[in-house]
Amino acid sequence: MVISKQEKAVIKLLCEGYEYKEISECLNISARTVETYVERLMYKLCARNRLALIATYVRKYEKK
Repeated sequence: MVISKQEKAVIKLLCEGYEYKEISECLNISARTVETYVERLMYKLCARNRLALIATYVRKYEKK
């Protein structure tokens, strides 16, 4: 499973506590696109919600 650069940027901002609208403004993409990236990440990392997504991401990818 590969996480794209854009997905990484979205999840890093999520980890910092940004909301979808704020993330969309930072990355110059629509809020709906942010939602799509989060949905894809949840599928890729087998997370049931955003909290689990962030925890899984930090555990698997931030330690490297």
